[in-house]
This record gives sequence, C-alpha cells and structure tokens, in this order.
Amino acid sequence: MKIVYSDKLAARYPANPVESPDRVAIPAKLLRECGYELVDFRHASIDDISRIHGREHIELVKKMGLYEPAALAAGGAIAAAELAIAGQPAFALLRPPGHHASANRAWGMCCFNSMAIAIKKIRPAARRTLIIDIDLHYGDGTASIFRGDSEVKVVNPWAVDESFEYLNMDESRYLRQVEDAFTGFQPDIVAVSAGFDTYLEDWGGLLRLEDYHKIGRSIREGAEKCGGRRFALLEGGYHTDLKWCIKSFIEGFQ
Repeated sequence: MKIVYSDKLAARYPANPVESPDRVAIPAKLLRECGYELVDFRHASIDDISRIHGREHIELVKKMGLYEPAALAAGGAIAAAELAIAGQPAFALLRPPGHHASANRAWGMCCFNSMAIAIKKIRPAARRTLIIDIDLHYGDGTASIFRGDSEVKVVNPWAVDESFEYLNMDESRYLRQVEDAFTGFQPDIVAVSAGFDTYLEDWGGLLRLEDYHKIGRSIREGAEKCGGRRFALLEGGYHTDLKWCIKSFIEGFQ
C-alpha cells in the first residue's frame, strides 16, 4: 500500500476554515510513523484538467487563486490511479476535495474533480471503472461528469436508501450497500472517493472507526474481480479523529 502525499498539499490558500492543512498533514505524519511509504508526485497538466473541465471554469479557478492547489490534488489522484494500474494499491491524501466539481461548475470547497481527471488519464489501460463514494454528501460532480458513460459506475451508498433519507440509514445497511456496489458490473479498476464526514463524531454521526475498516476490507475483496486494482482519494472529513478514520480504512483496504 502506497500513500500519495506531498508537503505542498498542506499549503494555505483561500478556503473554508474546516478545509485546513491539518486534514492532510496530520494523517500523513501518522501514516509515516506507522511505516507506510509516502510517494511524491507532480501537478496535473492543463491537458489532463481540460479533459474534464471547460476553459471558463479553469479560468475561474485561476482567478480565485486556487489553480495551483487544485492542479496539485488532481496530480495526486493521477499518481494513485497509475499506481493501482501497476498493481499497487494506493491512498491519496489530497486537498482540496473534488467530488462536487462538475465540468463547468463546482461547490462544497471543490475546484477540479480529481477523481474524474484520474479516471480519464488512465484510459485505455482501464476503461471500466467502479467509483464508490463514501462521503457524507452526494458526489454530484462525479455523477454529472460520467452520466451516460456506460463504462463508469458511480455508487453513493447513502443516496440509495429506500426512502432517499439518510437519517433512516444504519451502519449495517450502509455497509451492505458498499458490498452491493459490485453487483452487475465487472470493473477494470475500483476507485474510492473516501470522505469521512459520515463518521460518528463528524457531521454524519453514523459510522464508527471499525466500520471504516470493514468498508476498506469489503472494497479490497470486491476488487479481486479486477486483479486487486484499487485506489482511494481523500474527500471530506473534518473531525479531529480524521487521521484514525483514514488509518482504519487503509488497514482494511491494503
């Protein structure tokens, strides 16, 4: 298991205070101490970004002073995907998040859709991708970008509750939906938008640390269908226990 990370990701830039450098710097320190190898990477190129986002959106991100960190996050996503293609599972500690960025707009502290940029980059080495988004919030940007693409399946577990009401969900049903994500689809690679704000002590108030281990293990086992090719990107997660949530997930995922 490789951890994709650069100290540049902990730079300060205009952002909501909850989207702080500590979200990546503190987990990186813990994972390094636990013996994981941290892998550096390069920014995504403008060509990589332009495969997903329109010129006006890119220019807006530049005007906001966020192009540098957003391109860096996208580069980390590409690095994680390329490691997975080579047979090495990877988790990328990234900020800003990306799953609320569609082709020409973004919200929720997102700028570029790092996941979509990475998936486009690794084609045709991996054409059929299963994206499992475990963030508290629906990954509308990712769903929008891949809508109509039969080679990409996007699953947001809580969003398919019987009554479309997250508050009615419990952890066992949530975990079952993660398992069911693999039903009826044969991927070449499995990608995880790993948000941790569904954590019991975070905004979502649902999942325990051990649940993240179960989710990671379930996805690892499901990825055996595609030779174990899998990677994950950090999305949300704002509680001080974020580092433990990430560690628990990785221990199941590796």
